[in-house]
Amino acid sequence: HSFNNYMKNIAFIPARIGSTRLAKKALAKIRDETLLSIAIKKTILSNSFDEIICLGDSNEFRLISQEHDIKYINRDPNTATNNAKADDVVNEIILKTNSENIFWINLTHPFTTVNTIKNSVNKLSTSEEFDSLFTAHRWLGHASFDSFFEFPLNYDKNSQFAQTQYMKELYLFTYGLMAWQTSSFIKRFKDYSSAMTNGKIGTIPVSRLESIWIKNQSDLNMVNLIVNKQNIWDFIQ
Repeated sequence: HSFNNYMKNIAFIPARIGSTRLAKKALAKIRDETLLSIAIKKTILSNSFDEIICLGDSNEFRLISQEHDIKYINRDPNTATNNAKADDVVNEIILKTNSENIFWINLTHPFTTVNTIKNSVNKLSTSEEFDSLFTAHRWLGHASFDSFFEFPLNYDKNSQFAQTQYMKELYLFTYGLMAWQTSSFIKRFKDYSSAMTNGKIGTIPVSRLESIWIKNQSDLNMVNLIVNKQNIWDFIQ
């Protein structure tokens, strides 16, 4: 499946029926909305893309895509497994489409705002400066490579306990949105079979709320507790 018409900005939302930590994660609900439908709706609301695509492996995902009038493409079987690498998924969608920039909207991050999506598209598509773009959360706090704090990242164990406001900030990839300039991604992928962190990387700052990543049932429970009797759209529009 490929598109002949060249497009500037394409968004894709990967969905996999065989998720293991949380079964059928894409169909999990925040109150009465599935994670997939939330991701699709806010991508549409951003009004930022020439095309929005669900890259899936289930008829249920196809039906949700049709309901929201977006394209649906079947994943290659080898990228729909637990062992699939993100680089391969991005390469697959680039080869199946025809765009200048490709944006991965992650359904596992329900609090990614419409504004974050708009800002990301604006940053990548209006600048020649960046090859890759990631949502990131800036964290001021003590951090270590290990659970015993034997390998500190941003402080000195032999000095007084650092005040967090004066510490070197940490930048945490949050994965809510990732994007690439397609031609430079393809070039690097051909050479190294890896290109996620390709070239000059730009970041889109997001809040702690936006950085929440649903990996398992307890994460889903937490998000539902946060939303509570409100509407998910109160948080993300």
